[in-house]
Amino acid sequence: MSESLKSLQRTRRATGISWYWYAGACFLFFSGLLVGLTLTRVYPPTRITVDWNTTHQTIDGFGAAVNSDMGTLPPNLMDFFYTTSGAHLSFIRVHLYPDLADCEVDDPAHSCVSSKNATISKSDLANVQAAVARGALVWAAEWSPPGSMKSNGQYMAGGAFLGGTTNMANLAFIQASFVTLLSATYNIPIYAISPQNEPDVSQNYGSCTWTAQQMHDYVPYLVKALASAGYGSTRIMIAEQGTWSNTYSTTAMNDATVASMIGILASHGYREPATELHWNNFKTQQVWETEVSDFAAYDGSITSGLAYATELHNWLTTAQVNAWHYWLLSGAAVTDNSGLTDHSNNLAKRAYTFANFSKFIRPGWQRIDVTNTGPLLVSAYRGPDSKFAIVAINNSRWTARNQTFALNGITSQRSLVTPWLTSASVSLEPRSPVTLTPRGTVLTYTIPAKSVVTFQGQAD
Repeated sequence: MSESLKSLQRTRRATGISWYWYAGACFLFFSGLLVGLTLTRVYPPTRITVDWNTTHQTIDGFGAAVNSDMGTLPPNLMDFFYTTSGAHLSFIRVHLYPDLADCEVDDPAHSCVSSKNATISKSDLANVQAAVARGALVWAAEWSPPGSMKSNGQYMAGGAFLGGTTNMANLAFIQASFVTLLSATYNIPIYAISPQNEPDVSQNYGSCTWTAQQMHDYVPYLVKALASAGYGSTRIMIAEQGTWSNTYSTTAMNDATVASMIGILASHGYREPATELHWNNFKTQQVWETEVSDFAAYDGSITSGLAYATELHNWLTTAQVNAWHYWLLSGAAVTDNSGLTDHSNNLAKRAYTFANFSKFIRPGWQRIDVTNTGPLLVSAYRGPDSKFAIVAINNSRWTARNQTFALNGITSQRSLVTPWLTSASVSLEPRSPVTLTPRGTVLTYTIPAKSVVTFQGQAD
């Protein structure tokens, strides 16, 4: 082969190598650019404004229930739920049994407190005592009247409340005696009494249906019984029906005299979306969501955590409830999502995203207005001493970079704002404090994908 031909082949090979190198470099560059754009994709710029001067409902607090099946909960778990180191819940809901026999039928694996009238299981009592020692308030709900007051004569098998003057007077005495038992014997005040859990449900457990008229008729009996027992300040809560609705409380609220006796209008959060409910004679009553969970196979991940953070956001902003409750504190007795823990009492992510609200939004705080045109879910709250909390939920797989929050009506120049993050890898963790600029009116922060961030701050 001639030298000229060899030279031509070397040139072709060199050119080919250069071309391949160039094509490969271009491929890597544009692939990296595409990956970079994908990983750093941001929302279109939005401005979220928090208006200090436009207020909505006052917050009573947050809570969950205990039942005897979960047993006595360990101290470290109660510390998380009811102290400032964790979720700092305000309420614990407890099961009111009408008598010892019915308690022992419902709770064969655990003993019940001896009482000739209403009673409580010993494990529930231990959990309530632990919560109260940590600052919680207690409210009680009855699942069923005694079988003698029901259409089928059985405590544990559904049926309907018979009503009537005698039954209503006797049931009111029983429920007032529960307040006496816990208050006088164990020094545990009862914040509120719910006469019937889910009066629209009759199932093969301690349950009982009532009519709306019966609920109306019963309220004065319970008020009288509580006053006679010396506990007239205990609030009456109705009607805790199984789905978010006011159909079981409307009749009572249509009567101005009976309405004035009602302290809390409550319903469960199952199946129906969070909507604002309305009543006649609505004056000083508070509106509570008192139970929600789901019964799918246990999911302790951030997916469930975000789902319930979103629910909680909607209950507070759309339904404008004063209090919100999950169903059970512990999942020790179940294998689904009924509790805030798994079967071994390990905390689920939903316990932490719940805490992104309850830890910072304290009883007596007010929700304040938020203007938000972007995809984040944002709510804001103000408390005493110009303290505030802003909760931002990012349900997307995209990061919200350099998201701005403008404060209207306040400034925060002297105090740093602390973000608290819950995500797949982090559980209610404080991050480095940030400064608001300019002049303490604008907070800028990057909200990670699939996360909840609560900004804890104080105005000047």
